[in-house]
Amino acid sequence: MVADATGADAGFGPVDFSDLHELIEAAQRGGASQDDPVAAALELGVQETKRVAAKIDGRLELLEDESVGDYVASFQSFDSLHQEIVATDGVLEKMERMLGTFQCDLSTISDEIKMLQADSLQMNTKLRNRRALQTLMSEYVSSVVVSPQLVRQICEEEINEAYLGYLSELNKKLDHVKQQEMQKLPSCAQSAPELEKLRTKAVARIKDFLVQKINSLKKPKTNLQILQRNVLVRFRFFTQFLAEHHPAVAEEVKAHYVGTMSGVYSKQFKTYLTSLQKLELEYSPTKADLLVSNEGQSGSAAGRLWDNLGLGRGVQLKEKGNVFSLSGRDVILEQLEKDPIIAHTKEKMKYYHEQLFRSHQMLLMDTATSEFLFLNDFFDTKGDHHLFVEVFGKTTQVFLDSLEAFLANCWDSVGLLLMVRIVDFYRKRMQSREVSCLDSYLDALQLLLWPRLRVVLDANILSLRKACQPNNMPVPANNHPHLVTRRFSELAASLYALSSPEDSGLPDTLQQPLLAMQQEVVALLRSMAARLDGGAESGLVFLVNNYDLVLTVFHERHLPRTATQGFEDLLGEQQQHFVEKQLMRHYPDLVTFVKNTEPAVANIGEANMPRGQPSQSPPAGVDVQKMEQVVRNFAANWKRETDRIHQYVLTSFSNLSNGMEILKKVLTQLLLYYTRLQKVIHKAFPQQTPAFVQEMVANTTIMMEIKQYSRSLV
Repeated sequence: MVADATGADAGFGPVDFSDLHELIEAAQRGGASQDDPVAAALELGVQETKRVAAKIDGRLELLEDESVGDYVASFQSFDSLHQEIVATDGVLEKMERMLGTFQCDLSTISDEIKMLQADSLQMNTKLRNRRALQTLMSEYVSSVVVSPQLVRQICEEEINEAYLGYLSELNKKLDHVKQQEMQKLPSCAQSAPELEKLRTKAVARIKDFLVQKINSLKKPKTNLQILQRNVLVRFRFFTQFLAEHHPAVAEEVKAHYVGTMSGVYSKQFKTYLTSLQKLELEYSPTKADLLVSNEGQSGSAAGRLWDNLGLGRGVQLKEKGNVFSLSGRDVILEQLEKDPIIAHTKEKMKYYHEQLFRSHQMLLMDTATSEFLFLNDFFDTKGDHHLFVEVFGKTTQVFLDSLEAFLANCWDSVGLLLMVRIVDFYRKRMQSREVSCLDSYLDALQLLLWPRLRVVLDANILSLRKACQPNNMPVPANNHPHLVTRRFSELAASLYALSSPEDSGLPDTLQQPLLAMQQEVVALLRSMAARLDGGAESGLVFLVNNYDLVLTVFHERHLPRTATQGFEDLLGEQQQHFVEKQLMRHYPDLVTFVKNTEPAVANIGEANMPRGQPSQSPPAGVDVQKMEQVVRNFAANWKRETDRIHQYVLTSFSNLSNGMEILKKVLTQLLLYYTRLQKVIHKAFPQQTPAFVQEMVANTTIMMEIKQYSRSLV
């Protein structure tokens, strides 16, 4: 209720009960009206309350009497409880005294622990200091004292991997004694002479050991790389020890190694080169193997002709190898990582020079890489090339001298370019290995190969130029492709195909001579065509056959358009001349009439032709009789003349595909002339065509004939 009243006060403000109290008091006094129901209710409530209160008081008195009885009955229990409480208080007091004593003891122990901790820290510091001093003294003593065991190990023990540990200990003692502050101490001064004796003994033994191992490299059939890697590199600390404690002996050992390996490598590679030379093709191209050979020819014209055709009394073609064409020689570019050729085998195969060149250059590259890495590990060259050049200088010079001697008489341009590509590949391979020790050597190879290739190409160009002179010009026996054309096409296609794919186009060293060679070949072919029996028409066939041969070879090699463009233009031009010549030969009236009459009717257009007017006479310059003659002659003879053209083309052009293409062009041009004739007639007689027009051959008939020839040639 109090809570509710409080809540009511909080929600609705204070409530005044003064009126209620007045009413209660009035009721008690009897002063209220009997008719007032509120007063009556209050009076009744007061009386009931008094009755209830009296009843409660009576019950409380009864309960009180009962409680006193229960207390008196339980007095003995309360007394026992009191005695137990008193006893418990005594025990607790005793425990309190014991805990107080224990607390005092703990305080004393804590003070003692603190003292012990301080003493322990002090002792620990002293121990560390003593150990540090012991370590320093031990190191000093071990670095100064020369034990009899160390003397025996350095002077008497076998030199093996365990000896490296003994030498390392001696090295530490020597380094320690060399320190400036150590040299002032008497103990160091006493041990220095003994250490010097050990140093001298160790240097002498190491020198003898290394010299012995280096000398073992001279033994025949020794695997140099295994001996270097499995023996010498394991003892590379010896060279470091010598370089630090006796530089003169270190240089002596290094010089001995350089002299030994320089001789070993030069001897081995000379032997290998000599063995490979026995496997080279017996015939090497000479200056007689140019595009046009002027040396070694027979004196007579017939002899020179046979020599130019390669059928003279010289070396047989089967012994020459391929001088101008690739014929599979470029396969070597796919085998550049193949193992070198083994010279001493039962199978005595013959190889081109570039194959032998690839073999010994690959062996040189692998050997040089191994040697460079060994020198870097064993003598700690830190990548410097000086020591490598001393070791390999003679060997690389052997190869350069051998190549220079070969190039002096080399006229094989295909082989030269293959060798250039081989050198380029091995240069990139060395770069991928991050080994640059052969860079100068590879540069020297290129400086020998490129100029010689240019000399050979210039000689071929000069041979073509000399052949154009009247007294040297070879006269072709027929209009078939000439041997010079075959040689040129094979050579040019080979050079184009062998140009490096990384280059954008041809390098300048090849582009200029190839262009000059092409110009000289074209000039020579034109000169020979002019001297060919059979007149201009036979010369045209000769040029077409030769240009077609060049393009056939170029297309077989899948050369780019930049290489074939020039000859495609030349071939197209000569084919067009041939077409016109054939039409002029077999249809002279038609061609002449059309060319002469077209200008007379050129100004007559479809729009200004009169319609629905009486017939007019043909324009001036139009010969109607000639027109009629042309129409009737063509109708009577066109099929026979077409057959003649067909037969002539088949017998004139060695390439059937080329002949078919030319025949199509001739017949197509014939149809074009015939169509032009029809237009001339239509313009000349716009109103009423003459009667002879009915005799004209239909265009569809001519086209069917063209298709028939095309099918017969397939």
